[in-house]
Amino acid sequence: MKKIFSKMILAMVAALAVTGLAGCGKDDGATAEQKKDTPMKVIFYPSESAAEFEKSRDALKDILSEATGRKVKIVTTTDYNIVIESISNGQADLALMGAEGYIQANKKNPDVKAILTNSGASGTLEDALYYSFIAVKEENEKEYETGDGYTIDPIKGRTFSFVSNSSTSGFKVPSNAIVKEFDLENSDELINEGKFFDKVLFGGSHQGSAVNLLKGDADAAAFMNLPQYFKVADGEENKAGMLYQVKDDAEAPFDTVRGEKARIIQSTPVLNAPIVANTKVMSQKEIDKVIEVLTSKEVSDNEEIFAPEDAEQAALFVKEGDERFLEVDDKFYDPIRELSK
Repeated sequence: MKKIFSKMILAMVAALAVTGLAGCGKDDGATAEQKKDTPMKVIFYPSESAAEFEKSRDALKDILSEATGRKVKIVTTTDYNIVIESISNGQADLALMGAEGYIQANKKNPDVKAILTNSGASGTLEDALYYSFIAVKEENEKEYETGDGYTIDPIKGRTFSFVSNSSTSGFKVPSNAIVKEFDLENSDELINEGKFFDKVLFGGSHQGSAVNLLKGDADAAAFMNLPQYFKVADGEENKAGMLYQVKDDAEAPFDTVRGEKARIIQSTPVLNAPIVANTKVMSQKEIDKVIEVLTSKEVSDNEEIFAPEDAEQAALFVKEGDERFLEVDDKFYDPIRELSK
């Protein structure tokens, strides 16, 4: 089932990557004079609100301010729903959020549109993917071994940690896989304690969910690949069977679990997260300026935003090849919508 889902995502990404990208903003009639004293608010998910990404956020702040001629206010959060509600109701102009959160926001308010995402190492949308993991602690991995691979079957009846029920790779994708694997009615069975899992935790961020596992509070956990904090100790990067080890210099919240290891028992590719605009509070001209500057070589070469793998300072994005921002539209995220059908 996992391989079929992975192939579906990759196939749909490839198909969408070659389609034309439609314009997604609209001019709300507001003049530059009316807006120049109103800060443009850019809001971030909890995982991207971590302290070590402050330089990345500040770099984006300066770039967007210069491009649009407006002051920019960065808003960090500790709750996925704050971001979803803020971009939906116009309290934020732009948001860096996951695909599932975007879909929820777009459903609440169709004026919320995906405008950009980060590419893969090829510099294209064909590999604009990251990975959703289900992991267990190294010392418990033998319970999950089957043949020459791993199975998620033993997670039933255990304590499990998700990220947030609005997270794509920390809930939507892994819960979909579990529902199909165990032939459940829906994901509600997964969040009601005692129904499928004995206990359910929510880490609030990918970092938090991973720490729930590594501290022993959860038997298994869902979180995304986190190269800013982990190194590959064994196996193939981002593949099931990989042994993920917390780096010796990992910053909080991993500073208390440095050196700890987790075995990845399931890995599923996920479409990269979008940068989202509320097209009711932003004019098309402003959106065009944002797209133009963020897709520029100046930004793709900015190591405070796209940091090399060996960089001392963490950034929002890791640059392994030709990573950059690319324009997308709402349809790019249809594969994630399909998971709810």
